[in-house]
Amino acid sequence: MKISVIHNTFRNNPLIRESVILNLKALQEAEVDYQYIVFNDNGDKEIEDQVSDLDVDYFYSDHNFGMKQCSGGWVGAIPLLRGDLIHNTGQDDIFTSFFYKKVVDTIKSTNCDLVYCNGFKAGEDLTIAGDTMGPLTTVDYSNPRLIFNQWFGVINNKITRSNNYIPAPGTIYRRKLHDEIGVPDINNFAGVCDFEYWARVLYNGKNIQYIPQPCWLYRLSKYTTTLEVIDGKLNERDLAAGYLEKVRIKYQNLLDNE
Repeated sequence: MKISVIHNTFRNNPLIRESVILNLKALQEAEVDYQYIVFNDNGDKEIEDQVSDLDVDYFYSDHNFGMKQCSGGWVGAIPLLRGDLIHNTGQDDIFTSFFYKKVVDTIKSTNCDLVYCNGFKAGEDLTIAGDTMGPLTTVDYSNPRLIFNQWFGVINNKITRSNNYIPAPGTIYRRKLHDEIGVPDINNFAGVCDFEYWARVLYNGKNIQYIPQPCWLYRLSKYTTTLEVIDGKLNERDLAAGYLEKVRIKYQNLLDNE
């Protein structure tokens, strides 16, 4: 079972090389089969210099798939994938051997479609703040539609809320989902396309497993893409509300037409 890791990049920064080296070390220590793609989403070409001597597949895209608002490699790298599993991650997140081994073991033992776990928030120097990306309580995903209803606050078949709180970098899913429920919809949902894909997985009743342990580091630094103002406009976090409204409308329409 091979994991295809999509490491999204756009702006050149000195943390990219460090992240790639640490993640490759984690994969090797976990003794899992992997493909590591460093996907440059039409960004700074100097990024290649940081990884050219590493065991990665580097790809520069002449098209910006992420519209400068999300991780475009999630879609742009699809033709490059050779793995059975997909791990889409940001430019500076750090993963552990425990994360990769635990996820693969969980997928093999449960035959699930998707596994995710929590991560610690960390600073630029990898100092852990003590906060996790979400609650550590065990979530029962034996009834995916029930979880969907909880996420969207469904009351009398009406959606009352839409949130974008999924720790997406801690997610690994089966590549076969692309054939079963489609690919991530970046064009319509941009910076919240990860949440919409999760909603789609749940709505379609797929088997999800949750690991209630923080197994990776979400590094916040001055290079973090989500802190940028792009072309003088608000960044993706400020734009998230508009995309979340599109998610709400999509799934309300689906509920109305069931």
